[in-house]
Amino acid sequence: MRFPVWLFLLFPVIEMLVLIEVGSAIGGLNAVALIILGAILGMAVLRQQGFSTMLRARERMAHGEMPATEMVEGFLIAIGGLFMMFPGFLSDIFGIALLIPPVRKYLMKRMAASGRWQVHQSSTTFEGQYYREDIDPDRGLNNTIDGDFKREDEKK
Repeated sequence: MRFPVWLFLLFPVIEMLVLIEVGSAIGGLNAVALIILGAILGMAVLRQQGFSTMLRARERMAHGEMPATEMVEGFLIAIGGLFMMFPGFLSDIFGIALLIPPVRKYLMKRMAASGRWQVHQSSTTFEGQYYREDIDPDRGLNNTIDGDFKREDEKK
């Protein structure tokens, strides 16, 4: 199923209508202040969630595993942050929803169940010997030059 292009045209119109309604109910400056506050809070949550996801991905890579789940979660966090940067209340609601971990996990399960998004994880282990050019493999000798040195920039 292709994404309908008319949604790109409809979304800003709905966003403006919601902004006008909220602005008429609470005042224009209050509505603008809420939008700015929502963007600031969303960016703070985005930063914290993105950093923790990056740390989990690094931990999995350190154990030799592919961080596929963390990559998808990071993608959803980035989309949530992008929605938070758009001015408007409807986009803020979508952005906040994507920044809530249980909502992200639910969406990831739905994407996996649909069959369109598949995550394949594999791990690779390496076994063998290290090879260095400065070691003679026949004799096992290290071609190291022994010497003394003196730092010239030391204070006297």
